[in-house]
Amino acid sequence: MQTLWQDLRFAVRMLKKNPGFTIVAVLTLAVAIGANAVVFSVMNGLFLRALKVPQPENLYTLEHGSDKDSSESYPDYLDLRDRNRTFDGLIAYNIDQAALDTGKNPSRAWVYEVSANYFEALGIQPYLGRLIHPSDEHAPYIVLTHAYWHAHFQDDRSVVGRVLRLNSHPYTVVGVTPPRFRGTVLIFSADFFVPIVNQQQNDGADLLKGRGNRWIS
Repeated sequence: MQTLWQDLRFAVRMLKKNPGFTIVAVLTLAVAIGANAVVFSVMNGLFLRALKVPQPENLYTLEHGSDKDSSESYPDYLDLRDRNRTFDGLIAYNIDQAALDTGKNPSRAWVYEVSANYFEALGIQPYLGRLIHPSDEHAPYIVLTHAYWHAHFQDDRSVVGRVLRLNSHPYTVVGVTPPRFRGTVLIFSADFFVPIVNQQQNDGADLLKGRGNRWIS
C-alpha cells in the first residue's frame, strides 16, 4: 500500500505539472553521505516487478529517512552516484512536458529527462538505432518510445539521424526503445527520452546547479 500511495501522489503531481524525479538503485544495502542517511525501500511486486526491464526484482528506490521524501537536487544525485560502492548503478530521471516539432504538426509531448547511465543500468536494449550512453551526457540526442515512433512516424526506420526540435532546440534521433519499455513509472508513459543535463533547454530555468533545487523526486 505504501508504494501505491507513492505512485498516486506522483500522478497528482503530474496532473499539477510539477515534474517528478526518482532515483532507482540496483542491488541492496544502504548509502550514507555525511550525516544524511538514505533509506532504501523495495517497491512491491505489483509495481517495480511489473516494469518491463531485465531483473526488475533488483530495482530499489531511495528515500530520506522517515519522511518518505524522494526529492533530490541534481548535485545531491551526483554525490550519491559518484560515491556509490554498493550498487551496480544509480540512475535519475525527471518527467516533464515539452513542445516537440517533428516537421509536421508541433505538439506537446511527455519527456523523460534521464541520467546518461539510465538505459545501461536498466539493461534496456534498443529496438532501433541505439540509446543514450554515458558518453552522450551532454549531447543533444533524443530516443523515441516505440509507441510514439509507431504513431507519429509510422514505423519509418529512417527516423534515426533525423533532427527534431524540442522547445525550438535541435535534437538528433539516435534510436527507439523496445515496444514494452516506456519508462520507470508503471502508471505513466512518456513519449521520448533526452539527457537530463539538457533540462534548462526543456524547462527554461536552470535547476541543475543549486542543492536547494529539490525539483527531482
